[in-house]
Amino acid sequence: MKAPVIKLLLIFTLTAFFVPVHGQRCTGFDKRCASAPAQFEASSLSRSVSMRKGRKVVITQTFYGNSEYFISVCGKNRLGNIHFRLISVDNNNTVLYDNASDSFKDSQLFVINNTMNVRIELSAPHYFDDSNSECAGIKIFRSKKEI
Repeated sequence: MKAPVIKLLLIFTLTAFFVPVHGQRCTGFDKRCASAPAQFEASSLSRSVSMRKGRKVVITQTFYGNSEYFISVCGKNRLGNIHFRLISVDNNNTVLYDNASDSFKDSQLFVINNTMNVRIELSAPHYFDDSNSECAGIKIFRSKKEI
């Protein structure tokens, strides 16, 4: 009676290793993004995300006044350029930065004078696969010293 159970477990285990996985695990992908200069420290907001065609990933973050920040984004080659925008969460939704107007640069250094909530929008405008998602990452760094 033990032999059939062992055979079943063996078949199940081997099948699990050879069946293609349709889900996308992107854990740790943000570690591939560019790091900031030494005077910056990584934020706990840095994360990996799964991106799909025509969808935006939106992250809201408080940026503190009198601080310098460095943001870098990266993604799998199939995604093409990662588009990211920083938008002030206020009555006007002021666009603070849009890398599309800067040749889709994958990193940006900027200064925040007054504490504000900022919405970070990530998308992959050149990704044309309707049925699959791909991994991307974002790293956010804050200067260790105030300006």
